[in-house]
Amino acid sequence: MRVHLCLILTLLATAGFAEDVVLKGGAKVQAPLLKGSDGAVVLDLGYDVLRIPRNEILAVYEDQQTEAGTAPVDTNQLYSAQSPERISTEEASKLYSPSVVLVKTAAGLGSGFFINKQGYLITNFHVIAGEKHISVTQFLLEGKVLRRVVHKEVEIVAAAPFHDLVVLRLEDFDTAVTPVIFEPEENLNIGETVFAIGNPLGLERTVTEGVLSQTHRNFGGILYLQVDAPVNPGNSGGPLFNARGQVVGIINMGVPSMEGLNFAIPARHAKYILDHIDAFAYDATNPESGFVYPDPPRRPGKFSSEQKEPTHVR
Repeated sequence: MRVHLCLILTLLATAGFAEDVVLKGGAKVQAPLLKGSDGAVVLDLGYDVLRIPRNEILAVYEDQQTEAGTAPVDTNQLYSAQSPERISTEEASKLYSPSVVLVKTAAGLGSGFFINKQGYLITNFHVIAGEKHISVTQFLLEGKVLRRVVHKEVEIVAAAPFHDLVVLRLEDFDTAVTPVIFEPEENLNIGETVFAIGNPLGLERTVTEGVLSQTHRNFGGILYLQVDAPVNPGNSGGPLFNARGQVVGIINMGVPSMEGLNFAIPARHAKYILDHIDAFAYDATNPESGFVYPDPPRRPGKFSSEQKEPTHVR
């Protein structure tokens, strides 16, 4: 017994990480990983070990821990970039739909998504531009009951209008969430499956699927992802996922009255802003904070009557 206890304590001391294991029923187990194979994973519960068959697992994500076993609150670690196995759209939607929120102002509504467990989220700048009162609605499925949690104390942490992105933080946030993950290195291929989760026209938690139509589409000096997944006003600021459940883009505009011509901001822009968040810090008292450059005059004939300029899908 003493040898067994010493072995467990040694494993706990050397394990720098805990695993978030999400089961197909929606339950989640967080514990250090002892062993993983094609058939099962074995987790260390401290007082015992737990073996979970692979066919009962929806996803496994690595979550950094402190030596005391609690998640570190470090503003330099605002997001997670991982490379999980491929999962179906159905499985990824079940896992990440609770991470997607409704962002609402007096002028309209959009979507957003949590990037960590401390209440930080991303949406489009145009969703909240010029607004002082912002609310964020979470959708929590408890069993078969959907619970809406409305947060009205919302802080603007950072703004990057040129990239049409903003970082928000919910004050006094204490809700358990599964944050989205980004891919460590951008590896996008034309034709790969993508799907979006958002709130088009206020229709909450809508999932649409399509393909990546183009990886580099230039508008105003920024390269966007072109997708044929249907999006509409209300999708702005919502995440665009790939087949691994990684966020590869942020939906922000589409072509009016045209089908299958929609665009997303590449996720690398969001990661860049988060990596340099102090440079994009928002200050309401500073007139240059969140400064928006005016659009240059359009050249005559740039868009013909049959070519529609993309507009934000707020």
